[in-house]
Amino acid sequence: MFFKIINRRYIRTRVVQFVYSNSVLEDNIDKNMLDFRNSIVNSLDLLYCSIDLIKEIKNHFLSIQTSKESFGIILENCYFDFFSNIDIPKNREITINWELNSNYIDDIKKRFIENKISKKNKSDRDDLDFFIYFFSEIIWNSEILYEFIQDNNITWTEDIPMINSYIISIVKDLDLKKENLFEIPKINDYKGEIVFGEKLIKKVFDNKNKLKSFLDGRIPNWDTERIAQIDLAILISAIAELIYFPLIPVKVTINEYIEISKEYSSPKSSVFINGVLDKIIKDLTKDGTISKTGRGLIT
Repeated sequence: MFFKIINRRYIRTRVVQFVYSNSVLEDNIDKNMLDFRNSIVNSLDLLYCSIDLIKEIKNHFLSIQTSKESFGIILENCYFDFFSNIDIPKNREITINWELNSNYIDDIKKRFIENKISKKNKSDRDDLDFFIYFFSEIIWNSEILYEFIQDNNITWTEDIPMINSYIISIVKDLDLKKENLFEIPKINDYKGEIVFGEKLIKKVFDNKNKLKSFLDGRIPNWDTERIAQIDLAILISAIAELIYFPLIPVKVTINEYIEISKEYSSPKSSVFINGVLDKIIKDLTKDGTISKTGRGLIT
């Protein structure tokens, strides 16, 4: 089973990033929603561009093969074949013409040749190991490629690890001896996740002062003005979810935002976030501000 590239962890992280960048503090909710949706579309565009890059790499090595050097380890690799046959959606916000940006392909080729990897594949397992190595160590260890991708879209900086992990997961889950059940993700596959994210952003936007007030007196030895901005963004987003999403269990919300804090804030942040949320949950559950129903009652 192929995992969902756009899931609720991704959505929560994107919301926190919007709050952190003060996007939701602008008095233009329509612009916020458009920017949020576009950021998700752009994530999928990075996936499509990455697959296009794999295709172009294979085409390039095909064009330079000779009787002395056939590059069979790439050209006969079943995973390169797999990605070469994927139909990418034509309508996209961002595309990269890799033929016109061949210097990045040249850099990948140069480092591939320098690594002197030329053994012939013997099995699908060899193909898999080589593809993962080539994709992770040859393609994405190219500094100029990494910078080029970042320059194309600001949100892609955060998306690169996710997209890379997704592509690696695809090849690991593929069984090439059976019918291929993989379908390229499209934006319409994630309507539920997008609606969740838009609702969460709107709740933060509409209630930002109220949400911030719940922190008053509940932060040991600190006031809200002294909290690191990323921690404040995490806390406000978490409180909004706790209050306005009654079907989401408290434990799920806490765990999700603690994990986000581990990735985006300081090493001690998760302990701080956990402690503050624990106190807020106890107080707001007691006075009825947090009230869970249905699946939200699961502990």
